[in-house]
Amino acid sequence: MGVLDIFSSGNMDTCWFLTITAIVIVVTKALLSRSKSVPGPWGFPIIGHLPLLGKNPLKQFEHYRAIYGDVYKIQLGVWPTVIINGHHTVRKVLGEQSDSFAARPAFNSFKSIENMTTLTFSYFNPRYLLHRKIASSVVREYATKHSKKMEEILQDEVDVIVNEFIRQNGKPFDPHKTVLEATGSFIYQFCYGKGENVRDDDDFLKYIKDFNDFEEIAKAGNPTDLLPWMGFLFQKKIQKFNKLIKDATKSRKKKIGELLETFDLKHIRHAVDLLMSKIIKYELGDEPNEIGLTKNDVLGVVGDYSGAGFDTSAKAFLWLLLYMAEYPEVQTKIQEEIEEKIGNRRVTANDREQMPWTEATIIESMRLAGVSPLGLPHCATEDVFVNGYMIKKGTVVLFNYYSVGHDKQWDDTFKFKPERFLDSEGKLNKSKIESVLSFSAGRRRCPGEVLARNELFLLLASVLHKCQIRKPQQEEYDLEGVFGATYSPKPYNICVLSREF
Repeated sequence: MGVLDIFSSGNMDTCWFLTITAIVIVVTKALLSRSKSVPGPWGFPIIGHLPLLGKNPLKQFEHYRAIYGDVYKIQLGVWPTVIINGHHTVRKVLGEQSDSFAARPAFNSFKSIENMTTLTFSYFNPRYLLHRKIASSVVREYATKHSKKMEEILQDEVDVIVNEFIRQNGKPFDPHKTVLEATGSFIYQFCYGKGENVRDDDDFLKYIKDFNDFEEIAKAGNPTDLLPWMGFLFQKKIQKFNKLIKDATKSRKKKIGELLETFDLKHIRHAVDLLMSKIIKYELGDEPNEIGLTKNDVLGVVGDYSGAGFDTSAKAFLWLLLYMAEYPEVQTKIQEEIEEKIGNRRVTANDREQMPWTEATIIESMRLAGVSPLGLPHCATEDVFVNGYMIKKGTVVLFNYYSVGHDKQWDDTFKFKPERFLDSEGKLNKSKIESVLSFSAGRRRCPGEVLARNELFLLLASVLHKCQIRKPQQEEYDLEGVFGATYSPKPYNICVLSREF
């Protein structure tokens, strides 16, 4: 066959295929020849930049950003790592290239959690997409069809918080323990159903203890995630971590097994029942389906809910209480809105739409505090360009959400100004709200977002309905957080007085 024969009508498809292939090859080579390697600072051999990051890597990341721009590379032990910063770049990448960064790196601690088959730590593939679809649909259904159950649980927890706060008789106290137990109780009952006296439940008490133990051991991270060859130096810590994961998994499976004995598709009680209804819908069994998902994997989503939904909500509410004490004028405006829209009745989730100032205050708290400053590590699923730089497949990628919330696009960046999210008519500015990536974006966006937003609104509005939060006399707050698995406020005290209409 000659060259001219290729262009005959019978071979036109072949012609187009070869032409397009040639164009793709030429363009790809041109891009690669022009691509720049990701810039970054000098680091130490073997350990990379680990000693340079300090107790608060966010400060060092901001320093590097000022030198190298929104995209730069560091070395975290054995892992080459790219940090992506700034409102424009982070939103653009997660909006347009989400699939290219939707994997998780195979850290030892991730692999130790059910061999990376859980929703949070799984690889990115069709199995993950169905897993996530199920988890998200359960949260949406609970927050809408079963919202009464959510509100009943939260109202009980509000009563506990208010009673405990008022019991202090206006004296300074640390709200941390009360908030931790209340937010833990809510997510526990979301997963397993409303209990009469949940704080007397041995399973719940173990859940709280396991969380505290896990938070303590996670503060310093797992050194073998970044330096695998150091395992022999941290055997006790690794064994403790693995035992904690194993015990928590065993307790969760035992609890789920007990609940499934009385499962009734016509009477949904909690998240376990909703997950079971999805298992039936998608005909999942003990053996993996065609994309690798099992019944056990779906039920394991309870672990994702109880882990992610506990810590971040607790820390977010602690930041809110701190800001209410520090900025009494903001608190007063919320209470004026409560008096106007609610009066003496209970707060409900439906009130969110009618209380823009309260909602704006919560969003501003999320922006300024940055509870999940880096989220969880991502991993590039393919070679991909960002801002002209080639990021190679397998590279660890951290999205600096803290930089998104503190970027130059925000006027008075470090001031607490809820009004920045309101328009001239006092309504919420949706475009500005979408610029706060507290729940990430793209394929790895938090599936529990709608539940968390309702929870924070009901907690804040309900507590301020009954309580006046005050800053203790002669106490100065340090509004810089403590970097860890989440960005937590430093220990602080508040004073609380009862409000009467």
